[in-house]
Amino acid sequence: MSADDAPSSTPRAAPIALWRVAGAFLHTLHGLFGAPEDVAADHTLLRKAHAQLAQWLRCAEAMLRRLLLIEAQAYAKPNTRFTAPKRSEGGPLLHTSRQRERKLCYFDADKPEAWRVSFRVFSSSPAGSGGSAKRSEAKGQVAPSVAFGSSSPARGGDKKRFYSAWPLAERYEALLRVFNDPAPYARRLARRLHATPHRIVEALRAPPEAVHRIDCFDAMTHQAESAWSPHFSSA
Repeated sequence: MSADDAPSSTPRAAPIALWRVAGAFLHTLHGLFGAPEDVAADHTLLRKAHAQLAQWLRCAEAMLRRLLLIEAQAYAKPNTRFTAPKRSEGGPLLHTSRQRERKLCYFDADKPEAWRVSFRVFSSSPAGSGGSAKRSEAKGQVAPSVAFGSSSPARGGDKKRFYSAWPLAERYEALLRVFNDPAPYARRLARRLHATPHRIVEALRAPPEAVHRIDCFDAMTHQAESAWSPHFSSA
């Protein structure tokens, strides 16, 4: 991660000071848990370790959602201007959804740049707190909780002891990609919010501990709300 270089090397709409806060938080995340490939290399995590990392990732995701909201406001509403012929009247704000063929992909833990990851802004699209057996098999090893159902009444009911580390590693890698190059994510978010402005509230969700762990978190929230205030007030 080039947390020190990214804010100055890539054009940003959000204040550089806020991006530097984000970079500092991601450095803290790295100091606590290592890099995404380190998390993936563990394959499985105990319940406590999994919960701890997931909590920090939720804070980081809430932080970057706010920065993306600020970045997205800089993009004009789609379909207001068209230079291409036969599109002077505009078109739909959102692309028509397409059916995608599912393929089994194999990834190596030490090559995070080749992973297929996504950063999800809206809660209706889960960020992946679990994982299927087929997906885990494609990534080297099935987590015991997925393969064997390691829970039992004697071990505390239906609580699992082991969790796959891959979904968290993917969320972690997605955070770094957003931080290093927010433009494509902000552009897609702008298109989505111009079409469905009521979802701004959904994008501003955050765990309660975020305000205590992230410097200037309230300032990020205020600026994100202000950037979309006409939509936010009517959402």
